[in-house]
Amino acid sequence: GGNDTTRNTITGSVLALNQNPDQYKKLREDPALISNMVSETIRWQTPLAHMRRTAKENIAFKGKKIKAGEKVVMWYVSGNRDDEVIEQPDDYIIDRKNPRHHVSFGFGIHRC
Repeated sequence: GGNDTTRNTITGSVLALNQNPDQYKKLREDPALISNMVSETIRWQTPLAHMRRTAKENIAFKGKKIKAGEKVVMWYVSGNRDDEVIEQPDDYIIDRKNPRHHVSFGFGIHRC
């Protein structure tokens, strides 16, 4: 997993900085933004597509019924583009407040 996410984040950073020259200028002027830029790239580019799980029991979630044994898919990119949670979710902003507030690896503390 770390191989895929690292490789995808590196290439995603190159793409994002090329597509957003204003952000690249910010980075060149303030290299201390590198840590934020990495987190923003992970959110914006989302190095993993999805994760599938199997429901262990019948549940209702946001008005939808999920039966035991059914497959459920979480698309990380959808969470990272949720405008109810992330302001300007489609924009690449390397000095974004709370840059680690993303769901690229699920929820909770993640350390590689």
